[in-house]
Amino acid sequence: MKETQNNQAGFTLIEVAIASLIMMAGLLVLASLFTLAISQNKMVKGYTTTTALAQQKLEEINAIEKNDARLTIGGGLTEETKKEGYCDVVYVNPQTGTVTTTIPDGATALYARYWMVEPDAQMDRTVLISARVVALQPSHGRQSEETTLTTGRSW
Repeated sequence: MKETQNNQAGFTLIEVAIASLIMMAGLLVLASLFTLAISQNKMVKGYTTTTALAQQKLEEINAIEKNDARLTIGGGLTEETKKEGYCDVVYVNPQTGTVTTTIPDGATALYARYWMVEPDAQMDRTVLISARVVALQPSHGRQSEETTLTTGRSW
């Protein structure tokens, strides 16, 4: 009788099972990172939009003549302190990015915008103009994204 040597190479079932578990754990971590990245992206988009809308309002107010009624001292930066003529709601079309204060039928306002004009206590003939924008639909149950910007205007 002839003896044969068994030189079969390969992986055992246990090695394959352990490698599969390690790979599955790595894929689960990767999937959770994708989920986190998507939620962070939505939050950052909200902050970017609130900043752009506040900047837009400051530029609009800075572009008007100094005798214009819109530069009258007044306004407020919260829902509780808002004044007529110093606040609006804003809709941003998600497909086109168009910004409007006229809310389309069937849509809801996405942002509330408040502004205030106040005298500068340290400089004559200077006003401080502040704009605050708040997201009305916060991302993923978090606190609403909001931005407040202030600039000075003198003449």
